[in-house]
Amino acid sequence: MKESSEPGAVRHIDAFEFVRLGRSLEGSAPLARFVRLLDGLPEQDPSAVVRWSAQADRGPLGEPLIRLAVETVLTVQCQRCLGPLAMPIESEVALQLVETEAELDDPDSFDESDLEELGSGQDFEKVLGSRRFDLFEQVEDELILSVPYVPRHDVCPDGGGGSSGDAPEKKPSPFAVLAGLKGSTGDVGK
Repeated sequence: MKESSEPGAVRHIDAFEFVRLGRSLEGSAPLARFVRLLDGLPEQDPSAVVRWSAQADRGPLGEPLIRLAVETVLTVQCQRCLGPLAMPIESEVALQLVETEAELDDPDSFDESDLEELGSGQDFEKVLGSRRFDLFEQVEDELILSVPYVPRHDVCPDGGGGSSGDAPEKKPSPFAVLAGLKGSTGDVGK
């Protein structure tokens, strides 16, 4: 069953029931609603929107999963030229629902070697499931984790930096300088 909604209307879900029923949700929300994400970022486009989807699934060993996909465009500060940079963010994560906090840190609650045997190779992010699972918070967490640590333009608009700005000036080899000195001093001794 697929539903469409604003996160405010579906902020909380019963996570285990969501997976048991094989549900899915999708929606969008103004970027301005993601306060934790925007903390420390430059001013954003007021019309920017976050699109998201959540799909119930089961892991290879029957683990309850929610496959979450998020996308938006953030304005970040280029670390080369310090100018604004529109950064598309697209991310997907498989959230493995666990019932207790002890399971979050328990490496035996899911053995990743079982995945290799099953040919999946997928890594699951463990989260504490609940009857009041905050889907909006999970969307925001995934966006926060997707912001690049050192954002930068491929080529800065003001010409300061970019791929050509990264290459240092070509300096002559010290050996070429010595050869030049040797040639000029060799004439003096004759």
